[in-house]
Amino acid sequence: MVCARAQEWIGDTSVSELRSWFLRNVLEAAERQVGAPAVASLRAKLPPRLATHASLEQLRASAALDTVPLDEGEEILLSVDTLLGDGSGKLLESIGADLASRVLSQGGSVARSGDFAGTVARLQAFLEHPFVNVPLVFELRRNQTGFALTIGITGHSRATRAMRHLTIGAIVAAERFSRQVGAEHLRIAAENSADRSTLTARYLPLEANEEQAPPPSRRTPPARTPTASLSAEVERILRSTVPPRTSDPLIPVAAPVPESNRPRSSSQRPPPLSTTDADDSQPPESMTLRVGPAHAARGPAIK
Repeated sequence: MVCARAQEWIGDTSVSELRSWFLRNVLEAAERQVGAPAVASLRAKLPPRLATHASLEQLRASAALDTVPLDEGEEILLSVDTLLGDGSGKLLESIGADLASRVLSQGGSVARSGDFAGTVARLQAFLEHPFVNVPLVFELRRNQTGFALTIGITGHSRATRAMRHLTIGAIVAAERFSRQVGAEHLRIAAENSADRSTLTARYLPLEANEEQAPPPSRRTPPARTPTASLSAEVERILRSTVPPRTSDPLIPVAAPVPESNRPRSSSQRPPPLSTTDADDSQPPESMTLRVGPAHAARGPAIK
């Protein structure tokens, strides 16, 4: 019972720490980037409470399990980028690529040929091993153009900022060792929120049919035959809408008047009659009416 309470008390009072060998590796990588004199001058630029942990001589003499408080370790990491670099994080990214390349070049099962995201996923142990008594958030999700990696040191936003730059460098090194087939130029975007940082790596081409949504289907209008003219079209519509007129048996239908019985206008003269027609038009002798002197009644004289 006493042991359990002692373990609980020790767990409650444990502090977050950073491995001393990790600080040593970072400073040695900085020497390869900016030179030994620049790293040696770093100790003089730091406050006394940090200068002790920034000495390469003391760090090289430390044991494998030696640690420094995380608050002081994260400040040393950010000071390396601010005092030895331009403060943009580029120096820490180069250091992260250097350290990750050494891990990947050792062979084994860390680097996966042709699988960029899988190689980054296998670097989780490399990134979380330096931290003691503090969990490291490491969540990798694949997507159509690459992957998104969320990292963070719980409760330590400054340590998260330093690890963000180191992780970007590790991703660049993993891209070189994985040799992803069909990969484009690597682009990395970072989004920060308190003690979380999301790194989005885009390196896969996106097909055109996936980038653009297909257009909505439209019903094709029926093909219409061209009409000869407007009058013919109107006549066709009237013929199709008005029913044909049928003869009513109760209403007598007038017979058409023959052409010979139609009245002629006064301006038109009848055609001259031939001799044969003139003789045929006279009535027989028995049907003539005699008035006055006896003579046959004839028609009008032919001019």
